[in-house]
Amino acid sequence: MTDNSEKIRFWINGEALFTELGTTVSSLLKKSHGVEMPCGGRHACGKCMVYAEGSFAAPSETEQKLLGAERLAQGIRLACFLEAVPDGKIDALRQEADGDETICVSTPSAPPVANAAGMSPAQPSERASAAPSAEAAPGARLYRHLGAAVDIGTTTIAAVLYREGRAVGTMGAWNPQSVFGADVISRMEASLEGKADKLAAIVREAVSCLLTELAEHAGESAEAIETVIITGNTSMLYFLTQKDPRCLSRAPFEADELFGWWTIGEALDLSCRKADVYLPRCMSAFVGADITTAILGSGLTETDRIPGADGSRKEAEAAIGTNVSCGEMDGVSAARGGRSRLMVDVGTNGEIVLFHKERLICCATAAGPAFEGAGLSCGMRGVAGAIDHVNWENGSWKVHVIGDREASTAEGICGSGVIDGVAGLLESGLLEDTGYLEEDVCFAGNVGLTAEDIREVQLAKGAIRAGMETLLAEEKIDAAGLEGLYVAGGFGSYMSAKSAERIGLFPKIDLSRIKICGNAALAGAVRILHDRGMEKEATALAERAKTINLGSSAKFQEFYMEYMMFDE
Repeated sequence: MTDNSEKIRFWINGEALFTELGTTVSSLLKKSHGVEMPCGGRHACGKCMVYAEGSFAAPSETEQKLLGAERLAQGIRLACFLEAVPDGKIDALRQEADGDETICVSTPSAPPVANAAGMSPAQPSERASAAPSAEAAPGARLYRHLGAAVDIGTTTIAAVLYREGRAVGTMGAWNPQSVFGADVISRMEASLEGKADKLAAIVREAVSCLLTELAEHAGESAEAIETVIITGNTSMLYFLTQKDPRCLSRAPFEADELFGWWTIGEALDLSCRKADVYLPRCMSAFVGADITTAILGSGLTETDRIPGADGSRKEAEAAIGTNVSCGEMDGVSAARGGRSRLMVDVGTNGEIVLFHKERLICCATAAGPAFEGAGLSCGMRGVAGAIDHVNWENGSWKVHVIGDREASTAEGICGSGVIDGVAGLLESGLLEDTGYLEEDVCFAGNVGLTAEDIREVQLAKGAIRAGMETLLAEEKIDAAGLEGLYVAGGFGSYMSAKSAERIGLFPKIDLSRIKICGNAALAGAVRILHDRGMEKEATALAERAKTINLGSSAKFQEFYMEYMMFDE
């Protein structure tokens, strides 16, 4: 038995545990609960809210400022400020966003794992039997009544549910693995330190909760979901299937599993236990299945298909709520030989792919989560209460808050607002091209950007832009010659291309050739769900792609230093 004589009893979500007196509550949550901590517990974001009961120390001035009197009066505290006390009790908040863009489910206890080594994905024989309708003709959807697609991103998870070919709901949430670090490297380290079961359990629970919420909102049961396509970067699929990520974190950085196989929901502890689950093929250790499906979702390589002509593409567009048919560029024939198109996923992993003369070349930049609203002083996802657009007009700031709220009620700023804000700071002269910001700036209420935030933006945009320039240099082409620049990623749908170009995130090209594709990775997963032929096409795309390791690229390092600065 474990000796608890020197420890105190503490309660989390109704469950007792024993810990040392004074242990930071956020560290306890990191061990077993997926509480949102975008700033990593640095007392900056005010997102790790919990209900607290017990003899906790009075809130500090900083905590009072982050929470406000009303929340404090309700018994709400921030986990990163609290220290465990005898018989103290905390309950993680359940947060639901306005509208159907996002529902951030509560942080339930991690489900049990089958054994100490972890649940393995289905064996080859099981995978083969799990594949639905193996003889189905191309064009046939892979479910009869209910089917779903999921995109597991490093920072956020998105899901969409279909009933007999019609989308009945989309939802998203923070990836709860962020409590182990905003980047994949931190999570790999946690996995190798013995936390692989926790990393798998909390992401499986997050996916399960989204699918359950979607099904219940549609008057269905998650058990009735027949087929699920789950895409994500290579690391996310490793964590989901609880594979050892050692090969991804050490030279020569070659994945020993690239997926592209079927399993069943029960093997992944999903709420849709009987569902056939497909994990699309990744391109490499650095570039995952999310880029494979994003190519499908955006039509990046398609030359002879009329955009929107096939049913799977129509379903994909319905899933994202935007036109992902980017095959025809304004004033440019998609069928013309020698075309060059560049796609960038403006997310934490910063994956980029160049399609040039029928070749696919790709890379990943480890940009960090700044453009997804995480890790910034006032950062948050694009949900009600977030500033999503900022303009500098006549010497003052004009903002738009999601949910059409008053500017003074803004709770934070999301990725599109950050890009607008930095562009506005450059236009106003308050921010120098070097990135120097003399003092913190407030856009509305208490929401704004600090010098530290600007540094995070510089790191993120420098990495993404350097990755783009490295691929272009590899193929000896100039950005001005691109037929189109495809912008993928959930928040990209709301981003101002003009602002992105102003801060130097994108090269200077005709703005009409910048195509916003939304969550193309999820759209591509939807295409696979609705067209048996897309499964083989996705695998073929992944197998033909060439991946550039930016870590060993001298060109990338040169470009990175250059594009850390803001364009004049």
